[in-house]
Amino acid sequence: GGFLNETISPTATQWAPTYAQTYVLALQGNLPGVTAGDPAIAHAVARASADATRPAPGSQTFNDMVNAVRDNFFQKTPSGAAGGASFKDNSKLYHVEANYKLFDQIKWAEIQIGGNFRQYNLFSSGTIFNEGPTDGTNFERIKINEMGAYTQVAKSIGNLKLTGSLRFDKNENFDGQLTPRIAAVYKLAENNNLRASFQTGFRNPDTQAQFIYFPSSSGTLLGSTEANAARYGVHNGGAYTQASYNAFRAAGGVLNPDGSINTGNAALLVKANVPYVQPEQLKAFELGYKGILGKDLMIDLNYYYSRYTDFIGGQIVAIDHQTTHQGNTVNAGSLYSLYNNSTNDVTSQGMGLGVTYNLPRNFEFTGNYNYADFSADETADFRAGFNTPQNRFSVGLSNRKLLKSKNLGFNVNFRWQDSFQWQSSYGEWIVPEYGVLDAQINYKVPKIKTMFKIGGTNLGGGDYRTNLGSPFVGQMYYISLTFDEFLR
Repeated sequence: GGFLNETISPTATQWAPTYAQTYVLALQGNLPGVTAGDPAIAHAVARASADATRPAPGSQTFNDMVNAVRDNFFQKTPSGAAGGASFKDNSKLYHVEANYKLFDQIKWAEIQIGGNFRQYNLFSSGTIFNEGPTDGTNFERIKINEMGAYTQVAKSIGNLKLTGSLRFDKNENFDGQLTPRIAAVYKLAENNNLRASFQTGFRNPDTQAQFIYFPSSSGTLLGSTEANAARYGVHNGGAYTQASYNAFRAAGGVLNPDGSINTGNAALLVKANVPYVQPEQLKAFELGYKGILGKDLMIDLNYYYSRYTDFIGGQIVAIDHQTTHQGNTVNAGSLYSLYNNSTNDVTSQGMGLGVTYNLPRNFEFTGNYNYADFSADETADFRAGFNTPQNRFSVGLSNRKLLKSKNLGFNVNFRWQDSFQWQSSYGEWIVPEYGVLDAQINYKVPKIKTMFKIGGTNLGGGDYRTNLGSPFVGQMYYISLTFDEFLR
């Protein structure tokens, strides 16, 4: 809708000036037949005047404009074209890995070595990624190379098995990362084990966090590697915090396009010193138990605690100088949404319990519960984006051999999660809690080696969303026939 509106009547040069001028004249009573002093009437008259060039929906002119918006690319590319809503993505991923086990050559332990090479090959014609920042036409593929190598050693000592590994990874845009890990499994009894592990890890900023350039209502998303963002000068002191810039404007402050102060109190402006984004670091500890009690009950219980440093989040800033993108001027005061690393530690912890119980006559009950929580010193400039419900559970009942013929089966499962806060670069939202009931009946016909299934998802439930901006999930009903040559 926004692209269509701008095509019909550009806001800055046509729609807004027409609306403002007409509104003032109407409010002052300077338009024939319009009552002075009534804001509602003035608004209606101004809106009608500003929308006078809008073609009627369904008309040929309107349809031609809709098609033009669909055909033209986002960010007004190629150069000279009107703004559009189309994206182009012809990105590729190349990956190769190798692993070699030295079990036969070395008898005292299980030793493995391996490695991998990966290349992200990005191309969106400047509609998503930043391939042509200078002129918006000479697009070149963005290539990101990374490699890794590791060794792993495992040794059993009685009922205890120890496993240790060491891995090195290097992405061309970041320093190399060395990540050791150790794990232990202790056999308490037959089919009963305790496990514990300590792991270090890292997360490179994804391709979007490295090379995106994407204007949005909350600020232009800017991939925050030096290779992408340096030309705009917005990092490392080249911008103001959003809070201070809002305070400056609220007090009547105005920046000139080049960043100099037109009017206002410059003392209200605070520099945002945001370094280029770096990999996120993790240290994690896990303790668990898995075992079969009696003959029919299996339990899997675990607890974990994780501590993140350089946690990757986002920060919106106002650029303090003028820059350019795809040949277009970007004035001082424009908002950029940067990817940044929090200076505060972020911790998370949780536990999970899974249960499987074999009931008489081939019935089986399953259930699991997961708890997850986090702690972070969030501010107006930093949001952790944990985006995980604190509580989730599911319970199910099934039977694969319901009748004497053992050909009829069914499965019923109910899953639920509580409400949680969703945070992203384009908004925040409390995702409501929801529960979903799924069910299926299946019947085998051995003579024709075919399985018939009938079932549905979200039976009797309302539509729900899993996160902000996602489509609603409704109900699905299905019937299927599967022929299996090896069906018994």
